[in-house]
Amino acid sequence: MFGFFKNKYDNPALLEEIRQTEEKWFAFLDKLEARLEELCLAAVPELIAVFKEDSDPYKRAHIRMRTGLIGQINQIRRKANDANEERIIPFIYRSGTGLPDLISSAGRKYHERLYHFKMACLHRHQQFEAKINEGIELLMAAEGQNDLEAAYQEQLIQFERIKDQFSCKQCAAKMSIPKMFYIAAYIQCPFCQTQNTYTPSTEMQMVFYQARSLAEQRTKHLLLIYEQSSPKKPELYRQYLRSMFDEWNKITPDMREENERFYQRLWNDHLISQT
Repeated sequence: MFGFFKNKYDNPALLEEIRQTEEKWFAFLDKLEARLEELCLAAVPELIAVFKEDSDPYKRAHIRMRTGLIGQINQIRRKANDANEERIIPFIYRSGTGLPDLISSAGRKYHERLYHFKMACLHRHQQFEAKINEGIELLMAAEGQNDLEAAYQEQLIQFERIKDQFSCKQCAAKMSIPKMFYIAAYIQCPFCQTQNTYTPSTEMQMVFYQARSLAEQRTKHLLLIYEQSSPKKPELYRQYLRSMFDEWNKITPDMREENERFYQRLWNDHLISQT
């Protein structure tokens, strides 16, 4: 697919081989990106439809479909990586055929063009990787997330309807559920002191598992502000992270202590990644 340099060149042939190799590499990545875009454009509406139609509260059909699509994206990534490792990197670095030797043998006149070739190929591959990551993020976000807020609000309404309709299994006295529970909980009867088991509905239990996604959805605009800052400003990321965890704690207040430890760990990891 990509031509290697011969052992000996006159200088005009050297420049032509550089031009052709660079053009082929760029055209190859263009084709892979077109395939990636086509895949994502077709997949996102289907993913959202499957998410909405899947009656399974854990959305396993949606997850299986998304996993398969991400696998296809990673196959596209592997094609680029294989070509890069088999054609471009050996050409740049391999002794006897790579740029270091050619730079010394071709003369100062060609040094700038050879170096430009190396950096252009590297930069183009980085652009391709960014688009691959964008494609994966697009599929990960295709969950009909606009329905998360509606689903949560619906469960708040449902809780208000049922919280005073619970009866003691022992004395049949009317009891009030003190707060929203996302897992089975014991509620003591204020009259006979019997411990009653309250089990929330499947939909209410799902609020717990979707709480972080909902919090991220509510604060997505703050993450976007950070991502668009140049250079990246740590205080903007901390503002997003703090706001996201505050929203998470509002949804699942019983998890506040554990969430705060998680928050500190994520913030520390972010600081380390920036050093």
